[in-house]
Amino acid sequence: MDKKQKLAALGAGAVLVVGAVSAVSIATNSQSSPAANATGNLEDRIANVAATDPQTGDKVYVDSEYQVVKDLGEPGKLTVEGEKKPTFEITVSKVQKLKSCTLRGFGEEITPENGTFLLLDVTATLDASASEAVDEELAIMPLDASVFGVSPGQNRNVDYGVSTVASYSCDLENALDVAVGAGNTVKGQVMLDSPYSSGQVVYDPEKTGGWTWAY
Repeated sequence: MDKKQKLAALGAGAVLVVGAVSAVSIATNSQSSPAANATGNLEDRIANVAATDPQTGDKVYVDSEYQVVKDLGEPGKLTVEGEKKPTFEITVSKVQKLKSCTLRGFGEEITPENGTFLLLDVTATLDASASEAVDEELAIMPLDASVFGVSPGQNRNVDYGVSTVASYSCDLENALDVAVGAGNTVKGQVMLDSPYSSGQVVYDPEKTGGWTWAY
């Protein structure tokens, strides 16, 4: 199975964390996510999301778009039922707004298609235990631009059309890997093409609720 096929498997609910991201986002309802239930054995492993962080006891804030609200530098976490150590963590630590970027391989400047380039500094970790909860060959979590979105602010509709030809063509010194595998941590930058010069960045692979950071 090549990398493209492995990433495609995410859409079928084969990977642990994709369904679980949805579960994280429905914190105030304390219900299992439909996506998590669809993955069979996962519904016995993933906790109904509590109204507080299992590690810190802090309140979990969810907006009307089912996004768990985080500050820049604060990680979004997925914790398997009965454990305090997160299975998956993702942090957007910095968002830079750019009017242009350097075209990869050519050196000329290009402009965004939607209005504003957003250069994200991202760190993501997938615990080794993730591989124990899936039947697939590889447990991964996608990190390319297509799994991010933007909104003009809290409780506003999310636009997921940020992975344009322009955003993928930018030359990044420290490009983020397209996915993180079980037992690994990755850190780097990903470029989004946003219609909003200010608002919120959203990480939401299933488009059903994830985490959001204001910029």
